[in-house]
Amino acid sequence: MATIIAGGDAIVTVNLLQNGKPYPATGPIKAAIYPMNGKTALYGEVDVPEDVQGADWAAGIVAVEIPGSATASLASGDYLLVLTGPAMIKRSRLTVETLFLPTRNSLFIRDIVVDEIRTDQLMAAAASVLSGVEVSDDYIWGKVRAAESEISHTLGVPLVPTRFFSVEPPTQEQIDALDGMAWEVEPAYDYAPDLFRGDRWGLLVTRQRPIIDIISFSFTYPSSKDSYMPIPLDWIRWDAKYGSLNLVPSSPAIFAQMDAIIMTALTGGRAIPQMMRLDYTAGLQDVPNQYPELIDVTKKLAVLKIVADSYLPQSGSISADGLSQSLSVDMGRYQEVIDHTLNGPDGSNGGLMRKLHGIRMLVM
Repeated sequence: MATIIAGGDAIVTVNLLQNGKPYPATGPIKAAIYPMNGKTALYGEVDVPEDVQGADWAAGIVAVEIPGSATASLASGDYLLVLTGPAMIKRSRLTVETLFLPTRNSLFIRDIVVDEIRTDQLMAAAASVLSGVEVSDDYIWGKVRAAESEISHTLGVPLVPTRFFSVEPPTQEQIDALDGMAWEVEPAYDYAPDLFRGDRWGLLVTRQRPIIDIISFSFTYPSSKDSYMPIPLDWIRWDAKYGSLNLVPSSPAIFAQMDAIIMTALTGGRAIPQMMRLDYTAGLQDVPNQYPELIDVTKKLAVLKIVADSYLPQSGSISADGLSQSLSVDMGRYQEVIDHTLNGPDGSNGGLMRKLHGIRMLVM
């Protein structure tokens, strides 16, 4: 894995390994850059000289010169650097960054968070025990991305505002209008026969929360593609935190509700799958100020993943046994801090979970 700046000349070295051991390179070798799907080459295939700085073909090290003109038009992200030779193909990850637009995920800018994690107390303790172990910036960044994804799944919320499109992927024009906002596609919601009975008032609970904005809501019947029954936005009342919304007629457009009631009668009181289409925006906003503990716990989880990778295989057999034992305690303490932040003290039903979702109950 290597990181280069879009538009800048770069030399990338690739180690040829077979069964974990280096093997010598033999020419001729060609190089190309592909998107991660590997379908259409974005650059190359070009010949790779043996005398490039940093190359040692006998030791299985190939160095590839990549001119700035080859990457100037590439967006930030991951690509495939593909080497091909006699009976050989080697793929490696090539990360492209732009000079002024930082590489980032939902919560962190790569350069900043990598430096912060390197100065973490547990990382410093780990370095004192196994001084020969080095971790690259790319490795740390990968653990940060994994930790952020795990935290998002554990909490059950998008960590940044995310636009959710119903059924159909957005057009390129719609994506451009989002101005970099994250987006996903969801299936439509099922129509329940008791949607308007009693005091339900069209109650619907969204799959994602907290709700930031409702873009559109419509019934599709009988066709899911071209028969729309739009619901006026001023009918929709929602609880942002819990992701629940109701349909309360508050304008002269009452025929939509009448059609829904007639539809219930015509379908014999049966549910209609994926009939209600909802486009909305959900997720956390201004995390550094509103949820600073979320930033802290994500970095701690990333550090724990790094230390676990380095130390669990040692099984306490390293020579500095006293330090090994104290490090083990630190790892346990880190995990306790992470669990405490996410769920509060044992039995408390608190932490970020309660802040985001309220008190959780189980009724049997």
